[in-house]
Amino acid sequence: MTMTSTIIRASLVCLVLAAVLLSAGCTEREQSPGDRVPGPDFRGETSGYDDRVVFRFIPETDAAATYSVTLTIEQDVSWGTTIETRENVIYENISRGNPIEIVVPREGPSDGAAIEIEIRNTAGEVLHRSRTSVQPGTPTPALP
Repeated sequence: MTMTSTIIRASLVCLVLAAVLLSAGCTEREQSPGDRVPGPDFRGETSGYDDRVVFRFIPETDAAATYSVTLTIEQDVSWGTTIETRENVIYENISRGNPIEIVVPREGPSDGAAIEIEIRNTAGEVLHRSRTSVQPGTPTPALP
């Protein structure tokens, strides 16, 4: 083995090691149960009507609290047309009985809608992050 091939191999090992270390720092870390941020879990609920879509985000607690919400609303999901973006909107007195509710108007039942949302507690810790979409359904013909 020559000195040149040893240097090339050592350089390749260093490059691979550097790539591994860089990619480890660029990926999002999943939370383990021990890392869970204190706060309630949220569940999403969606209702579609001819003239609107209602997105609800319900905390799994009866205790009222304040949350900060950042969201993007899109219409016509296939095109992804953003119609509104809200950043750090404060919602107060939110509980299981009084959820965060976002209403998206529809011009007709064939309009789709989507929401991408991030909910944080007052300390700024992310409690919920999701993307939900509603697309128009295909009507089922009535049987005679």
